[in-house]
Amino acid sequence: MSNVINLFIVDEAVYPTTSNLSDEQTYQALIDITQDEATRWQSIELNMRAFIPAIELLDAVVGGQGLLPVCTFHYYPYQLIGPDAYISGSFGFFSNEMVQDLFPLLEKYFEVDIENSENKALVDSIEHRAGELDPQAYEIVRDRYFVTFRDASMQNKSIVVLIEE
Repeated sequence: MSNVINLFIVDEAVYPTTSNLSDEQTYQALIDITQDEATRWQSIELNMRAFIPAIELLDAVVGGQGLLPVCTFHYYPYQLIGPDAYISGSFGFFSNEMVQDLFPLLEKYFEVDIENSENKALVDSIEHRAGELDPQAYEIVRDRYFVTFRDASMQNKSIVVLIEE
C-alpha cells in the first residue's frame, strides 16, 4: 500500500513559538496551520519500504548525518513537541535555516551515481540498516526533495513534510 509524502513550502512565522496544549493538540494545530497556510509543492507516492531507504541514502549522500530522515518524520517548528512525544501521526519540518544549509549539499551531490561501484559500500550500509533500496524510488525522492529545497531556499521559506497513509 502506497503512502503519499507531501512536501509543503511555508513561512515558519505562521506557526506559534510556544504552546500550552497537549502534544496531540499541538500536533493537530500544526496540521491545521499547514493545510491553511502552506503551499503543497511536491508529492511522492511510495510505500514506506521504498521511501525509508531512499531518504536514508539521500541523507548519506549529502552527509546529513541523519538529519533528512529525522526531520522528515518527527521535527516541529520551534520544537513545539519534544522528540519523545506520542502523537497520532508524523510531522516533518525543516526550518528556513536548515533549508539554506541543506540545499547547497543537495545541489552539490545531485548527480552522484548510486549504482557506481564506488558507492556500493554506502548503498550496502543503507540496505543493511533500512531495507532494500529501489534506485527509481531514490531518484524520485532525490528529485522531489531537490526541487522543494531549491524553491524554498530561493523564497527564504521552510518545508513541512506530511505523510498520508
